[in-house]
Amino acid sequence: MLCAIRGEEVVTMDENKSKEEKYNEARILHKSLHEKLQMLQEKPYLTEDEELEIKLLKKKKLYFKDVMERIKAQMDEK
Repeated sequence: MLCAIRGEEVVTMDENKSKEEKYNEARILHKSLHEKLQMLQEKPYLTEDEELEIKLLKKKKLYFKDVMERIKAQMDEK
């Protein structure tokens, strides 16, 4: 089971889901992180907390990108 923390909630990617469902879930989470990151980066000034949040969002976004790439590679093998 893949697990990621989004805000205060824990998002789990159930192993019983199909690869397509897992891929789509990771894609949606990646997109939402991207949108939040863009919103923060458009601000003219950032607080220390916002700067930290940007770093965390980038790491989470990269995690879901990696998940999508792994799932895509598994789907291409078959």
